[in-house]
Amino acid sequence: MSHESERRPGDVASDASAFYATVAKYLVASERLAVCTILRLTGSGPRRAGAKMLVRESGGSAGTVGGGVLEVKAVAWAQEVLRTGLAFCRPFALDLQQASDEGMTCGGEVEVLIECLDGRTPAVRDFFAQVLTVLTRAERGFLATAIAPSGSVVETEHFLVTSGRLLVSPSLSGLGLPEDLLRGPVPTAPGLVGRGVIRYFLEPLAPPITVCVFGAGHIAAHLVPLCHLLGFRTVVVDDRADFASRDRFPQASDLIIVPSFTHALERLPFGEDSYVVIVTRGHAGDEAILRQALRRGPGYIGMIGSQRKRRLIFEQLAREGFTTEDLARVSCPIGLPIGAETPEEIAVSISAQLVAARAARRGKG
Repeated sequence: MSHESERRPGDVASDASAFYATVAKYLVASERLAVCTILRLTGSGPRRAGAKMLVRESGGSAGTVGGGVLEVKAVAWAQEVLRTGLAFCRPFALDLQQASDEGMTCGGEVEVLIECLDGRTPAVRDFFAQVLTVLTRAERGFLATAIAPSGSVVETEHFLVTSGRLLVSPSLSGLGLPEDLLRGPVPTAPGLVGRGVIRYFLEPLAPPITVCVFGAGHIAAHLVPLCHLLGFRTVVVDDRADFASRDRFPQASDLIIVPSFTHALERLPFGEDSYVVIVTRGHAGDEAILRQALRRGPGYIGMIGSQRKRRLIFEQLAREGFTTEDLARVSCPIGLPIGAETPEEIAVSISAQLVAARAARRGKG
């Protein structure tokens, strides 16, 4: 079996939507896959619980459990599962000396679940198609994987839950999902819970964060591909149709042309899953977007500009009644302070800050 990575932009990003879209694509093609999932991490490690990698029986992989010696082991385990069809869990400890020898810097322990998904089985195809549908519709729910010991291997069963309802389970193994897990709150982070000898790995399903980029100039042209690669959904908004075009932004999820920036946010739903990047071509456009964004409560607001521009706009908004707390939510100058000057460097700076905001929101910062 060949093993060639398929981690090209757009195949698998850091969000669940991209990974499960890849899983569904291969299952629809009746392929057999081995999926490796980190169930828990003790100490330091390259990836946390919930990190996933798939290995195709026909060759190739997608996703990652952290690279290095752990990933080599995971690929070998995946190939074993593809040969036998039997799932198992494996602990993997990497002490500091071994980590150094392997070119890694972490010395924690992980437990990895490796299981086979057979695309020739209609129930398996249908289950992951429904998972993708939930994510596409931006519904909130979670996946529960029951893991029951059976000698040297494990028996698994998957459950898809949304709005307190069990949508689907791909098999009739009898493991079941306890009522308290079914009716309980949606988990906020991947993790294990025990019920007797059966463990349940719970994975929240959430749509990717949407980055709304206001301004379709040079910075946006470099920022949107980076955001796409990093697993964000992107929307580009401008008042110039020749700038906010599909030719310039092939990776954008949506392109919106507005008559002006004065009421540009009216067509967009906003919440904590929305991040606002303000990089219009002028002071007036930036101020107009910022004024609207502060009233809508997105999860992140960043505005390009100097300290002088920040002071002038903030003083104006303060006169309009915006509080110190409101204005403290704005990252301006936008991006991490890496000494960026060119549009490409500024895009890297902004995208890094977006990743940091996302990680903090997920409790990883």
